[in-house]
Amino acid sequence: MKKKNQAFCHSRAFWMFVLPSLLLFGVFFLVPLGLSVWFSFTNYDGWKTMDFIGIKNYADILTSSDFYKTVSRTLIYTICNLPFKVAIPLLLAALVTSSKLKGTTIVRTLIYIPVLFSALVAGITINWMFGQEYGLINFLLQKVGISPLQWSLNPVLATIVISVASNWISAGYYMLMYVGGINNISKELYEAASVDGAKKTQAFFKITLPLLMPTTFIVLLLSTVNLLKEYALVQGISLGGPGSSTTYIVQYIFDQGFNQYRYGYASAAGIIISLLFIVIAVIQFKATKGGGEV
Repeated sequence: MKKKNQAFCHSRAFWMFVLPSLLLFGVFFLVPLGLSVWFSFTNYDGWKTMDFIGIKNYADILTSSDFYKTVSRTLIYTICNLPFKVAIPLLLAALVTSSKLKGTTIVRTLIYIPVLFSALVAGITINWMFGQEYGLINFLLQKVGISPLQWSLNPVLATIVISVASNWISAGYYMLMYVGGINNISKELYEAASVDGAKKTQAFFKITLPLLMPTTFIVLLLSTVNLLKEYALVQGISLGGPGSSTTYIVQYIFDQGFNQYRYGYASAAGIIISLLFIVIAVIQFKATKGGGEV
């Protein structure tokens, strides 16, 4: 009887701790997910109309050229930025964990500060730096005899600005992940490599990189998801312009739902994109063996 009472107390304590999280998860994830699935089979306009129309929304999406263009643009943006999402934080982590660097704490803090910025603050800062008339970058270009660039009017330049901002505000977060991974590598491995005559560059590629594969997998996964759903930063910098050159999939869904009042269509697009995210995550997991050796 005493053991049963103890088991009951442990079980009750467990559910008391878990229940708030379950309630929040249900209210803010499961319920919206269920509503999105239902809306995707209707012509809901966000106000009065909500008739069941079957898979018409899905058929319209899969035959929409704008949808495919937006998905392609999003995938290209993601693929082009992924190497920087990994390489920059990794190099920064190698720098701040070096014994030769002085003021490590200050350097880490300065690198991490942009992570704390909201998308609005980051957008304002980047717009100030890349402003066409009074921007810092154009001012520096003029000082070296180069004509000012039309950052917000050129599709390629606008994409570059967003990419710079995205990498700037995320580098510190992923850097800390790599710092943790580097600090967990045994120093004896580097000492043994040094005794064998290995240079620091060789030790980095032969010891550090392979042992950081689990961390790299997590960074790749998180970066991919964040790039695919880039929204607030784009809105703060370019509003999807010029034209639709920086309109990515989340902007497309937002526009269809909240601007064109096609909530059913937008819900169906969201479901399709969610499935695409899952497929990409599975491919990454299989390709890297979950962060193990390839």
